[in-house]
Amino acid sequence: MISQYFIGGMMPESANPVQQSITVIEIRPFRDGWQCFEAPGVQPYWTGQDAKQSAIDYAKARVKFGHGEIRVLNADGSIKDVIRLDGSTRNYD
Repeated sequence: MISQYFIGGMMPESANPVQQSITVIEIRPFRDGWQCFEAPGVQPYWTGQDAKQSAIDYAKARVKFGHGEIRVLNADGSIKDVIRLDGSTRNYD
């Protein structure tokens, strides 16, 4: 029996049953500091002079081995920056 998914001995990308998820972590102002929102219940936050950078460093470590991006938000919830896993940054200001 020949599978409909195999063409020339290769499986098309669209037929791959394993889909890689994209991790999105948000960094946002929180109680005079910065919070790293990864998922409900996974929301560490930092205070102090280096709080924002500490939150970004934590998020970079969490998405290091996957596909994803880090969104840095303003106090009003709008996106300020997006840091992609490939190291590129998009500034929305």
